[in-house]
Amino acid sequence: STLKIASAFFPVLRGRAEDVPFRPNSFQAVICRQSFHFLDTKKVLSEVLRVLVPKGFFILSLTVPFSDADRNWLYEIHRVKQPLLFKFYTASDLLEELKKASFSIELIKNLRVRESINRWMDYAPELNQKTKNRVISMIQNAPLPYKKLHHSQVVDGQTFEDWNWVVIKTTRNHLMHK
Repeated sequence: STLKIASAFFPVLRGRAEDVPFRPNSFQAVICRQSFHFLDTKKVLSEVLRVLVPKGFFILSLTVPFSDADRNWLYEIHRVKQPLLFKFYTASDLLEELKKASFSIELIKNLRVRESINRWMDYAPELNQKTKNRVISMIQNAPLPYKKLHHSQVVDGQTFEDWNWVVIKTTRNHLMHK
């Protein structure tokens, strides 16, 4: 299992992000990468605030739309690919949630990353082949504004596109949470 492999390199604990089994003020840093949209974010952010030391930081990373021009189509793709999606976020949605939860935004970085959609589907064993083909087709047949923003193309039978990763570094707002 993945947990067994990871535990060969560092201590691993399986649990829910909404209820982590650690004491308050336990960590200098908490990182959430590409899972925030599957979680009860209010509970998760409360737990992050609880376990961070006073000068600790929280890093949140997630793929988001480039703009309103690709938002709706990207949402449809993610809804097909990830039926357990709890909420679909834009960068501004994430910033709003973090600020409401009493985080101070320290840094926002957008990264344009070229991705193989075929490889993305190869690493999705939970999907049947029909769903994988549908996701690939949705990207290949996307509306023109989406294709332009994502630089979508097929090369040697492989579908590629650019993704917009947002990485946000925050700290606890010490006035709100002590």
